Amino acid sequence: MQELKRGQQLAGRYTLVRRLGSGGGAETWLATDRLSKAAVAAKVQTRPGPGADVLKREWQTSIRLVHAHIARAFEFHGDDEAPFYTMQYVDGPDISVLSGAPLQDILPPIALVADALRYAHAKGVVHRDVKAGNILLDANGAPYLIDFGVASVDARNVGGGSLIAATPQSLAGEAPQPADDIFALGGLLYELLSGRSPYSAASTEDDIRSRVPETVTAPDGSPLPPAVSDLVARMLAKDPQDRPDAAGVIAAITAAGFQPGPASAKYVSGVRAIADEVIATSARKRVTDAAAVPEAAALQGDESGISPRTLGIALTVALILLLGVVFLLPRSIDDVADEPAAVTDDATAEEAAPPAEDPATAPLRRDERVEARLETERVLGRLLARMRTLEGRAVQRWGGLRYRQATEAYEAGDAAYLERDYDTAQARYNEAFELLEPLLTEVDAVFARTLADAETALENGDTAEALRLYELAVAISPSHGPALAGLARAKNLDEVLRLTEQGMELERNLELDAARRSFERAIELDPQWEVAKTGLARVQETIKQMEFDQRMTEGLTALSEGDYLAARAAFRVAQQIKPGSPEPADGLLQVDQGLRLDSISSLEVQARSLEQQEQWQAAADAYEEILELDGNLTFAQQGLARANSMTALHKQLEEYIDNPDSLSAPRTMQTATQLVVDITRMENAGPRLIEQRDELSRLLKRAATPLTVQLVSDNLTDVSIYKVGKLGTFESTQLSLRPGTYVAVGSRPGFRDVRLEFRVAPEIDMQPVVVRCEERI
Repeated sequence: MQELKRGQQLAGRYTLVRRLGSGGGAETWLATDRLSKAAVAAKVQTRPGPGADVLKREWQTSIRLVHAHIARAFEFHGDDEAPFYTMQYVDGPDISVLSGAPLQDILPPIALVADALRYAHAKGVVHRDVKAGNILLDANGAPYLIDFGVASVDARNVGGGSLIAATPQSLAGEAPQPADDIFALGGLLYELLSGRSPYSAASTEDDIRSRVPETVTAPDGSPLPPAVSDLVARMLAKDPQDRPDAAGVIAAITAAGFQPGPASAKYVSGVRAIADEVIATSARKRVTDAAAVPEAAALQGDESGISPRTLGIALTVALILLLGVVFLLPRSIDDVADEPAAVTDDATAEEAAPPAEDPATAPLRRDERVEARLETERVLGRLLARMRTLEGRAVQRWGGLRYRQATEAYEAGDAAYLERDYDTAQARYNEAFELLEPLLTEVDAVFARTLADAETALENGDTAEALRLYELAVAISPSHGPALAGLARAKNLDEVLRLTEQGMELERNLELDAARRSFERAIELDPQWEVAKTGLARVQETIKQMEFDQRMTEGLTALSEGDYLAARAAFRVAQQIKPGSPEPADGLLQVDQGLRLDSISSLEVQARSLEQQEQWQAAADAYEEILELDGNLTFAQQGLARANSMTALHKQLEEYIDNPDSLSAPRTMQTATQLVVDITRMENAGPRLIEQRDELSRLLKRAATPLTVQLVSDNLTDVSIYKVGKLGTFESTQLSLRPGTYVAVGSRPGFRDVRLEFRVAPEIDMQPVVVRCEERI
């Protein structure tokens, strides 16, 4: 058994990327074509035996099918060790992602799948495995029918296929037929609409054979439009004769108000990448507490400054000290001032005793010390307030030498204060305040400059500098939105740069879907990163252009093959991709012209055939249809005139034949005789016309041959015959009359007149005509 692995090359051209699936002794791999740099799917026979012939037959079936919604087959390589063929790679989920979606999201792509089946059936191919896994959606939501591995060509019996795609006929061993695919598509449609299978899991085969599914409903049990539920019921009919064909499915969906089209992009936009294609990204941390930002920034900041925690402890100690100074120190001072110093060691009492003090000046000195202390504490309170304000704006990170000098002055003031040198403490506190005051006016300018420099570093891709500056900006102004957003961008910058570079590299290699995902991930991390946004727009435009070109190629190929419905579907998808482009409109115009010419050609053949059959009225109708499509066609104008003329001629002949007695009138006989002559002179008179001519000729001879008619009277009645003349009275007389209808009138004085109508014809038994007036007045 052939072992395939990532990175392995096939035919010196295709590099295997990852396995997409396996089955039937074959594996399907995503591969890169070294020549075109395009992604393809490669189906490789890995099990030895007759599988290569099966694979080649599968390829031969697939290569015949060129349709906008059938995955294209490319090249076959008959490698003895691992034969394989390549095909179009559709990078999207299967159609089961639409399960339970609204009607307007399910029915349009199903109509496109039905059109793909219509095309395949016209080529004599029955798919035999129509299921969700064999219908993939591309990035635009367009469906693709894949895997013709068990397809039947020209009704040949083949094995394989999924049970869910089976029919009562296939389970009975009957030959494959297009109605099998319609049945399977109906089961898939039922499941997409209702969110559940029409068959039970325990007895699927028995249900397919005999059980009629319940009427399809929406997933919540609400009824669907009758046109839709009726279509699904007919597609799942047990008798194949009761199922619509693929064209009928499309017509029913269109009649229900849903035009064929791709699925909504929302069902394919969130496709999860396969494991070995996942682009590694760092987790993005979201700041949920604005207050945490400056704290975090401070903890990670410059160690030369005072941290918020240290500052808090210092302020608490200072506050306690301040309270002690205010409430305890005056009393202590007074006590000290009033008591002699204690004697220590060997010092004598005289040495330890304070100098003599003038009792009159002692209270004054105590008041001065208290006043000095209070003024110093006032200056200290003002300094601490300023320091709290500035340190709340991260001055320790940008204040530099002036802030250090202010801190040193403040510490020197504290030392002097503890030594009760209030004048020195006050001077040092004032010095610190004077150093800090200018810094307060510079905060906004420092913040603006830091933010601008951070933005520049970010745009230049300097992650370290951008992080440092944004952290400083957030420390200065913790609630500033742009600064917070910039910090988040800076934290993701390395990953954004990596993803952007990766996207550009993939774009250069024409791995456009992967490039798109890289750029999208970069934008997800940083929605403002213009390089990624520009790259994504560029890749999307390239993908759109390639998809557009592919659809146009499919449309033109189908157009050249005369498959106008497939061409129209491809051109319409191209038109949706680039609505303003004139090429799809030109293609659709060619489709309409092709269909019109086909219709004209078909109607012309039909009209000619009807003429040969001498069905002139039907021929006239066909010519009129042609002229409705193109009123300038000379052959149709001439044909219509000819058909109308012959219709009138046959009608006149039929009137004469249906009323032969009318031919006895001289003028009618003359006209009919001339008609016979004219028909005799005609070239290429048809059998029907000849037959009518001969019948009229016979009837003319009949009309010209007089017959003997005996009239009987009473020799008292005066007899006359219209259009013949007066006969007078007689008992019996004979007349020689041409076939026709005559009226005899008898009159006699004193008696009521009689009027008698009689017909003369060779085919009737002529009895004597009795004309007598017998009723008295």
